[in-house]
Amino acid sequence: MRATAESQEPIAEEVQQPLGEVLAAAAVELQHAYERGLLLESAILDMVKNSASAGPATHELQHLDLVLQHVHAVSDFLGELARAGGNLGAVSVTEALDRVKLADVRDRLAGTVSEAKDIDDDILWG
Repeated sequence: MRATAESQEPIAEEVQQPLGEVLAAAAVELQHAYERGLLLESAILDMVKNSASAGPATHELQHLDLVLQHVHAVSDFLGELARAGGNLGAVSVTEALDRVKLADVRDRLAGTVSEAKDIDDDILWG
């Protein structure tokens, strides 16, 4: 780390990554979100089926399905850009990584962790 003359606060060293790798990592993260969303959608659908007032809630599930389709489409788009892009050069990801609040996601996007850990469903659903 280095410090600016004015502030003496440490500044994170700039991290450069090949753009293709950045796109591929983002596509994988979106795919993970899509897969988790499908599990959530299924659980909600099961709850709605068992509910006496399922009508309005069933309609609202269409919005969740649309969001999941959107996430899946962007994941596919970024993945294809990563595959077709060849040597796209490198980009600085330091500032972008600083915006990612979830440490495990940030680490995977930075390339410091290679794969997602499975989320323990017992933590989510009790």
